Amino acid sequence: MRTSRALLGILGASALVVGLAGCTSGDVKDAAGDGTSFSYRIPDRFKNWLDDNLWNEPLQKGAGVEVDLVDGGPEESHYQQLDLLLSSGDLEDTTVATMAQTQVYGAQGAFLDLAPLIKEHAPNLEAYIDEHPDFKSLIENEDGKIYGLVNEYPKIAPVSFYRQDMLAQAGISQAPSSVEEFTEALQTLKATFGSDAEYYPLGGRDAFINYQYAFAANDGIESGKVHGIYQSGRGLDIKSEGARDMVEWYATLYNEGLIDPEWVKGASTEEAWQTKMLTGKISVSNDFFTRPAYFMANADKQTYPDYNVGTMPALSNGGTQMKVPANERYNLDRVFVVNAKTENSLAVIKFLDHLYSEEGQDTYHWGVEGKSYSASNGEKQYTASYAENADQEVGKPVWNFAQDRLTYPAPVDDAAFYQWQDDFTKSFATGYFEDSLVVNPVLKYSDKQQEQRSKLLASVSPFVDAEMVKFVTGDRPISEWEAFLTEAEDLGYSQITEIDQAALDAVS
Repeated sequence: MRTSRALLGILGASALVVGLAGCTSGDVKDAAGDGTSFSYRIPDRFKNWLDDNLWNEPLQKGAGVEVDLVDGGPEESHYQQLDLLLSSGDLEDTTVATMAQTQVYGAQGAFLDLAPLIKEHAPNLEAYIDEHPDFKSLIENEDGKIYGLVNEYPKIAPVSFYRQDMLAQAGISQAPSSVEEFTEALQTLKATFGSDAEYYPLGGRDAFINYQYAFAANDGIESGKVHGIYQSGRGLDIKSEGARDMVEWYATLYNEGLIDPEWVKGASTEEAWQTKMLTGKISVSNDFFTRPAYFMANADKQTYPDYNVGTMPALSNGGTQMKVPANERYNLDRVFVVNAKTENSLAVIKFLDHLYSEEGQDTYHWGVEGKSYSASNGEKQYTASYAENADQEVGKPVWNFAQDRLTYPAPVDDAAFYQWQDDFTKSFATGYFEDSLVVNPVLKYSDKQQEQRSKLLASVSPFVDAEMVKFVTGDRPISEWEAFLTEAEDLGYSQITEIDQAALDAVS
């Protein structure tokens, strides 16, 4: 998804932005307006959530700025429409763009360079940039220009979870904590429930290879060197020492009937996966960290009165505790940008600076004291109920502090985010995310690098994915592993890593 979006705005960009630079950083003061309002185009579902959020109004009041939210349509078409809006001159004051669009259109004058505004009018934002070099490296160009602010996200990652009632029935008293214990648990579950021909202990949706971290077979950066095709640690490094071991482990699971073959072959849908987890056709899965609570809430307690879900710790392997790579801290598909033709740049920068102030952070993360939270001895606690406010129907005013949604660019408060969860998720989130995760840097590519990388990925990624399935299912013998690595090289595997390394070197 990110790759395809990143290409938007690159091809044909020069033709689209000719003559668009009607207002550049040099004439900010003349186009500042009265500093009290600006328009903000965002994708429809995020607009709906933000419209309903009760902290939005006090946040604007605190800044002394009114934000007019504009429906940008579905997220995919939002980015495509941006090209047309720039061409027609109908773009609102602010919006969100991909990093690729930000770099191309910003350099050609369509987006405002925020650096002078920040220096003159945004001391809180300026201080935050200076104190967070990772953030600064993503938003600031080599020439010091800032064409957009990336959205920051909490320190989170997928989590492994299991049917606690089924493990108990199989005589497994506690969650497996190592690859060895995990494998034994799956074998025990199969022996217990395997009389059902449709039962497989491990299942899921999307890509089935999601334990690469446990074999040190994921991509990453070590001592300033990129290894694998970089995905902030969440991808697979086929050239790592543990990659073949991991594939052989998955092959063992497949051969012993311990993993859902539909999932391995890419034939399982999200609905099918959910049904299997709810009805006991699978016992263990790995997905977004709020999924365990989903299954608890949607379990059929009449049919399965003992239905219960537990979460697994990060696995160790051979006595070594492994770390789970966190999701990317910054989302380069969602960059807050300002139309160079805006007449409300002063309002925009006032609002942004308030977001990075102590007062703005309190409102953004906690709401209003006495209404959504209480404070005692410097400690804040939510008084607004998660159950009554989170994930409610559109049109219902709510307090919702889901910082993993697109709203405004602002710093993240991880502790507040973990506290703002349902009781089940809150029971494991803080400990798991604080102790088990490793946060890898986000790389920013030039438009040329992104274009080259995307073309290479279009050949390499499908090939690697297909061959992984073949190795695991036995359609290709593991004895051909070295030949597979050579084939991947011929398609450009290492060329992608070289591009990643160049992107890292540019900010190191």
